[in-house]
Amino acid sequence: MLDVAKSILKQSIPIFLLCSLGGVVAGLLLESLKGDLNSIPGILILLPAVLGMRGNISGALGSRIASALHLGLIQPELKWNKTLSENLVASLVLNTLMAFFSGIVSYYAYSLTGYADKAPANIFHLTLIALIAGTMAGVLLSGLTISIALITYSKGLDPDNVLAPSLATVGDILTVLCLVVSIKLIT
Repeated sequence: MLDVAKSILKQSIPIFLLCSLGGVVAGLLLESLKGDLNSIPGILILLPAVLGMRGNISGALGSRIASALHLGLIQPELKWNKTLSENLVASLVLNTLMAFFSGIVSYYAYSLTGYADKAPANIFHLTLIALIAGTMAGVLLSGLTISIALITYSKGLDPDNVLAPSLATVGDILTVLCLVVSIKLIT
């Protein structure tokens, strides 16, 4: 049992240290993009929803892929099979649907605040931004999730120790970048 704990710590500590640095990078990125994020009324309400959704969906995909690897349903090589394809498609559909829903909910949440009187939000803009950013980030993160799971497993590491923290950090950075790209496309 002590060997298992040592193995988990050996695999997890370097990842968590990198993720701490990545979190600071994500914060610096957000700080540098304040102007872009403030250009659309309601976007700051949308931001946590899109970030959280991306992490949750990528984390669930990573867990399913890791379990499939442990069970032998997927081999640690990039060969498409039914299990991998079904999980990828489910993740992409979920990303798109939840991005669309997040845009609509963000619009109504913003409308309920007192800020909407000063700078009204546009439901079409918020929903389209969420849809573009969420779909782009979902595609990128799904590919990254599968790649990291396969690589870590093939190197003898447990993907469960590596995927969640690394995807959360990289996902935040990628999602913010996708959000800014979608804002620039819409405005």
